[in-house]
Amino acid sequence: MAREILQIKIKSIHPNVRIVCSQEVIEELCRSIRSVGQLEPIEVWYGGGIFRIVDGEKRWRACKKLKMTHIKAVLSE
Repeated sequence: MAREILQIKIKSIHPNVRIVCSQEVIEELCRSIRSVGQLEPIEVWYGGGIFRIVDGEKRWRACKKLKMTHIKAVLSE
């Protein structure tokens, strides 16, 4: 069963502070997203009034760096 893709405000999503990724990787994703858009939604969990990233931290960081206001996401079960 396909999950619904949502448009969520980037500023309402909280990152996983334990994730470490290189700026080079983020820059590469920025170039890709700028060129073809965000192809793959991130996965988020919703609880306590906030969204937390389950999968897609690098995509979230790249979209945030590009100053996008919303990001494609699916809710984790």
